[in-house]
Formats: sequence, C-alpha cells, structure tokens
Amino acid sequence: MNLNIKKISLFTAAALLTMALAGCGASVGVDYSGDNSPPPPAPIATSYYDFNYLQTVNGSPVGQANIIDYSGFDGGSVTFGPPGAQVTSDFASDQNGNDYWGNSVLAALEFDSNPIDSYVPAVSMVCNSVPHSGVGPQNQTSTDVLVTTTATQIVSSTQLAGMSFGQYYENCQQGGTIPETASGDALTFNADGSATIATANGGSQVNATVTLTAAQVSSALQGTPVQIGGGAFGAYTTLTAYKYATASGALSYAIVEHGSSTPNNLTGGYVAIWYP
Repeated sequence: MNLNIKKISLFTAAALLTMALAGCGASVGVDYSGDNSPPPPAPIATSYYDFNYLQTVNGSPVGQANIIDYSGFDGGSVTFGPPGAQVTSDFASDQNGNDYWGNSVLAALEFDSNPIDSYVPAVSMVCNSVPHSGVGPQNQTSTDVLVTTTATQIVSSTQLAGMSFGQYYENCQQGGTIPETASGDALTFNADGSATIATANGGSQVNATVTLTAAQVSSALQGTPVQIGGGAFGAYTTLTAYKYATASGALSYAIVEHGSSTPNNLTGGYVAIWYP
C-alpha cells in the first residue's frame, strides 16, 4: 500500500477476479496441473478484531474477522460481522497495492498496511446499506471496524497525552458525511488525562466541543461507556485505542469510537475511527 488511507473501488465478483489477475500478469483460468506450471501460491490469513455497530457498547470487539489473501495471484475472501451473522465477501489484492472487495461490501476504507501481509490493511472500515441509516442514496453505513490482532490496546490516557486525532471517519467517509468533511473534527488528549472532542460535521455526533474529564477518559478507554450529552454521540460512548506496527515497521495509532442511545440491545448504534 502506498497510502496510509485508501478508499476502495468495488466491483462485481467477476470483474474483481479479472482485474486482480490482470494486475499481476496472470490470466483467468490458469492451469497449475502441468509439470512446468508454477505451484499455486499459499494463501495468507490475517485476523482482525471486529467491532460491529449493533454490538453492546462495552469497548470490546464483538468477534473476529479474517482476510484470506493470495497476494494478487487469485481471489481471496473477507469474513466479518458478529457471530451467527457473519458475511463472507470476495477479496483480492494486486502487486500495485490495489485491493478489491466483493459484492457483499458496499464500500470500504483501509488504514496502513498490515505487518502480517502488506497487501491487506492494518485497520479497515466496512460499510453496507442499512435502511434509514448512514448517508447518501444507498444509506451507506459503517457496520464494522476491523483492527489487526497484532495491535496493542491502550487503556491509559497517559500513553495518549499530547496526541491529537484530527481525522474522523464514519460511513466510509471522512466526517461521516457526503460530501466528505475533511476538517473541523479532532480528538485531543490533554496532559492532565482529560480529552477534548471537537466535531464540526461528525456523522452521528452532535456538532459541538466537549471536554471529557480524566475519569471519563479512563472509563471510555477501559470499556465503560460514558455519557457526554444529547444526541447519538455521547449518549453512551466508548473509545477503544490501539497502537500497531505497519508493514514498514512504523508505529501508527487508531481509536475505535462506538456509541448508541442505549448501551444494550442496540437497534441504531454506530462505529467510527479516529486517525491522527
């Protein structure tokens, strides 16, 4: 991957496989049975923590997601969603850093390259059409956020002191809006353990500037939902922070925000990503 953040172009399954194979110089229907043919590549399996928008607001992933990747030689798959309702979609990557997600995914965002397999993301947001939710004519909604299982969770605000996360993503759009909003949103951790959240166009969030006390920040990072204010944002909210190594060995950070008007039995929650 050449960029820290990528928007994913989605194609039909047939086009996905054709483009993936064409991108690496292979052809559709390669026969590996002959003695002179190269052996098929071994798939690389990458595991992720899966945060689903309708799971209980407790700061923990609902389950595990997986991407099976053949690194541009053949089509793979991505499986995500809560246990008992998981979805499997086509997935393919090519050696130019392009990834293709199949028909079961409306849109996707990728953040950084994975240390296990540089052709797949370290963090990803998966979006699908949810009636009466999301944005745009297709009700584009971020249903799942996937975080590599090689990431380390951060539960102390002192490890984040002085850091600012100036990019907010929801519904596979920066700002959570169509058209995108590239500025005005920031989550800043202060030296005293408190945090300031400023949202100008924050998707499910109320547009305001809110300060979390050190105690609220600790609760939010450790999985206890905090109540901040009215509207979808702040009714019950957790902030699950991670640091992780990329394929190049660089250190990166991401925070998964999960909120809802009620902490249990969700019918209208949201998941979002804060990125530096």
